[in-house]
Amino acid sequence: MAKKSMNMKVKSVKRERNKAKEVQRTAKDEAKSFVYTLVGVLAFLGLSYLGVIGMQALGVFDKGYTAPSKEETEISHEFISIGTVFNRDLDTYYVLFDNYENQYTKDTYINYLVDYEVKEKVYKVDMNDLNNSNYSSEEANPTAQKVEDLKINDITLIKISKGKNVKYITGSENIEEFLK
Repeated sequence: MAKKSMNMKVKSVKRERNKAKEVQRTAKDEAKSFVYTLVGVLAFLGLSYLGVIGMQALGVFDKGYTAPSKEETEISHEFISIGTVFNRDLDTYYVLFDNYENQYTKDTYINYLVDYEVKEKVYKVDMNDLNNSNYSSEEANPTAQKVEDLKINDITLIKISKGKNVKYITGSENIEEFLK
């Protein structure tokens, strides 16, 4: 019996102690609380804005963005979409624009680059593809630095270094001359 009554007293003391005490908040305390909340919200919004600006500078929001990966550089006969021409994961590479009937035709330039062991990767863009045909034009734009600026009118070889157009060659004869 003694144990039971002792527990009751302890519980009642804890209850009294844990009761919410009414605290008088002054206008100064209210102002401090408001300022701290405001500063916290502004800091969060500012960091979010800077994060979005940083991602935009990295090109995360560009069409056809692929995250960079660290793989061994090799020559590839890979077909790519025209939207990914300027944001591949390599520093330097070539892109050959042509009308490919199937994957085995008109690979003369690709074979030449492979035979001479060019260290840069070579990508192909099929201008017959519906998505890529929007960039076909009567005139070329050799100064294009963005996908939106590309205008392809003939077989074209572009050398891209660090996401920038370094060399733009249009026409079979000009490409053959460059590859010699």
